[in-house]
Amino acid sequence: MQKRPSDLIIRVSRILFGLILISTLYYNLMIQWDKVDSNFFWVDLGSTVVEYITYFFIGVWIFPLIMWITNKCLLKKKYLRIIQIVFGIFLFYVANQILPLDPDKLDVDVLIWIMWILPLVAWITGKSITSSCMKHHEKITKIRV
Repeated sequence: MQKRPSDLIIRVSRILFGLILISTLYYNLMIQWDKVDSNFFWVDLGSTVVEYITYFFIGVWIFPLIMWITNKCLLKKKYLRIIQIVFGIFLFYVANQILPLDPDKLDVDVLIWIMWILPLVAWITGKSITSSCMKHHEKITKIRV
């Protein structure tokens, strides 16, 4: 990753990343009925709260997907990098909360655990930010000599 990829490649990879997450989470949590751990931060939650958390895990990916499709930049580069690391940590947490039906087989929790590395790499390198967000609300002055 020596050069920064083009904006089109960044947008397409983000859209694919979001679609893979939405589709796998929806399939495994809604169709296959994998369970979400009811023990959040050492507090046992009721079944309705766990169901709301399941819908939250699936629904939270729609907002970044809309942002990536429209290519609207809302934050500066510094804040986008902070969001990338928070997103990676959130993915790691989601992967730990999903309890698959058969723990001996590879399932969505392993996929999400592998996918949390991608926002981490994007945060470290800083090359997954489009060029419109690189200069968001910055005044660029040219000095001519």
